Amino acid sequence: MSAMDIDTQRAQPYTFDLGHLACYDPNPLPSLSTDPAKKESILQSTAQTCAQSLIHQLLTTCPISRNEDDGTLQIKLPEPEFRLPREKPVPKEKEKTKWERFAEKKGIKKKGKDGKQVFDEERGEWKQKYGYKPGEKRHGEVQGDWIVEVDEKAERQAKEGAKSGGKPGKVKGEGDIARRDRKLNKRKGK
Repeated sequence: MSAMDIDTQRAQPYTFDLGHLACYDPNPLPSLSTDPAKKESILQSTAQTCAQSLIHQLLTTCPISRNEDDGTLQIKLPEPEFRLPREKPVPKEKEKTKWERFAEKKGIKKKGKDGKQVFDEERGEWKQKYGYKPGEKRHGEVQGDWIVEVDEKAERQAKEGAKSGGKPGKVKGEGDIARRDRKLNKRKGK
């Protein structure tokens, strides 16, 4: 059986991972009968065609060189690649929610961290800029930023935003109606 015969018999071509010396056959196996001898011969012929295709692919695509020390032939393999097959198709991109569409339209962005921590490259760890435990004091080192200047404009904007868009405080007796309804339903046996 030649390489040309192998190519004409397959519905889908083999895929190769030459870095791992692997050949993948996506074609379904022919129906395997209960006769173990026939099953074994079908599997053996399929494995043989895969091996022949792999060797053919190696010899045609990879560079072959001769070792200068002992004169042996060497094939330089490409980098290995591994494609994990998926059981299910790739999920579709989720549709944006009503809030996400509104926020995009109005230019509202998620609130980011305001930079309360700084990475200390000398120690290789994150530490607070200021406030409680801003970082351990080393011998002879003055605790940094024990007074912090506040940008008045930014502070004013933050306060105005909190006043206008903040959550209203909890009103006393807010859940009384719901509690009363639950008690009535419990008495009725619902």
